[in-house]
Amino acid sequence: MTTENTPVFEAGTPVPLDVVVSQHRQLVSPDRPTDVRMRVARGLLPSTPEDLIPTLVYLAGDAVPEIAAAARQTLLQMPNATLIGVASAHPSPWAMDGFARIARADEELLRAVALNRHTDDATIAWLAGIGAPALCDVIGRNQVRSLRYPAIIESLYFNPRAPQGIVQGLLELAVREELPLDHMPGYKETRAALLGEGLEAHERDAPGLSEIEFMSVLAYDFGDIGEADDAEEKPRGTGLQALLLKMSVAQKVRLALVGDANARKLLIRDPKKLVSFAVLKSPRVTEAEIALFAGNKNLAEDIIAVICRRRTWTKDYTTRKALILNPKTPASFALGFLRTMNQRDLKLVSQSREISATVARQAKRILEQLTQSSRKK
Repeated sequence: MTTENTPVFEAGTPVPLDVVVSQHRQLVSPDRPTDVRMRVARGLLPSTPEDLIPTLVYLAGDAVPEIAAAARQTLLQMPNATLIGVASAHPSPWAMDGFARIARADEELLRAVALNRHTDDATIAWLAGIGAPALCDVIGRNQVRSLRYPAIIESLYFNPRAPQGIVQGLLELAVREELPLDHMPGYKETRAALLGEGLEAHERDAPGLSEIEFMSVLAYDFGDIGEADDAEEKPRGTGLQALLLKMSVAQKVRLALVGDANARKLLIRDPKKLVSFAVLKSPRVTEAEIALFAGNKNLAEDIIAVICRRRTWTKDYTTRKALILNPKTPASFALGFLRTMNQRDLKLVSQSREISATVARQAKRILEQLTQSSRKK
């Protein structure tokens, strides 16, 4: 039950007292004695499940840790059939959001929350980001929600356990309906891959890996598959390289965005720019990886230029040094980084025969200026 005074819903925030039924509020409000709130948290209150569950969800956020823990324990010890019945139809989005976060380890309960039409779209987006394949499938099939709240599609895309078939279908829906997802890392590349932009005809029609094969790659990258006894079963090294040759462009783009460092190391060298650029947009890429990419002389100049333009990456000294010493780095960027080098590295740059002669000469001039300045002191 809610009232007109209930705050505007915001996913992931504490449940407001107004969500609790009126007859319970006087027992669980923060100004009530601790022992009274504890009795309610332990379920020592005659009540229907429909009224008690929101109350327990509210107490799960109590400032007293013991009360919060007791409320969560009482809630999760209730019969599953009872919890599912309430989660499937309770009208409070606040209660369903809090309940889902408490019951996040129980896929059956989360499925009930996802199917509840009163559950807020923001809660569904959160579930889409943490759910197992079956839950992601349930969420992904509700295209009405995804059209209304495109963040659900984004969450599913970056959840490595979300089935590729569901993700692919939603992305095609997003492209067709022109949903506002351009802010999503890699979405432009994904859209181009789906539309076949910049690809040969045979590449557009490439079926890629089967659903099971592709999901096994994502699962292994994120540790969901146990250690295999047979080395050939591991999609690593040459095994992963072989699988990459069979992947569609859309599959490569998703792997570049949600895969692990091993996958990014291989995909950054992909001849299709849609794929290699997606690696740099991955929210999982680290500064250490960027530093390695910056020094890789086999990467395309376009990739190196993207790294040069990202100030958050070039703040790192190791990355700047690697860029200067990479012959693929545009001279305009390399010259700009020179002033930040120490004398030892300036000497190294001035003696390099691989980089632009202009950059090497400028490094020598700066080094001479620093040497003269030091002598005057």
